[in-house]
Amino acid sequence: MRAPPVLLMVLCSLVIVPAAQAQTKDADRWQIALESGEYLWDLRLVRLSGDSLIFRQADTVGSVSVQLVKELRLIRKTEVRLGLPGGGGGAMAALTGSDDEVYDMTTMDYAARIRTVQQVLLLHPPSP
Repeated sequence: MRAPPVLLMVLCSLVIVPAAQAQTKDADRWQIALESGEYLWDLRLVRLSGDSLIFRQADTVGSVSVQLVKELRLIRKTEVRLGLPGGGGGAMAALTGSDDEVYDMTTMDYAARIRTVQQVLLLHPPSP
């Protein structure tokens, strides 16, 4: 007995949708602003090692001293759903960064910066 094509499509979607949703977490990107005015872009946070924040950028692993971090910013993916109530504001929010999660460390002392990075890693655990 052959399965109807519609049944096959439904079964395939049950596998594909969870896999796509799992990749959404990996799509979160971080930006680190340094006290020097430099920016580190498109990062995945890995762990805190002593006083260094370890990150992954593409296929490279790097680190930065927490004392040099001015700001941590989670760049969230913006999803725009046209035709739905409230769905048109997503594009402007993406352009202005109002959807981003920002941790401003300019006024924090060293201990507060370490605690903030620890909290960030608890709230946003690194993906395997």
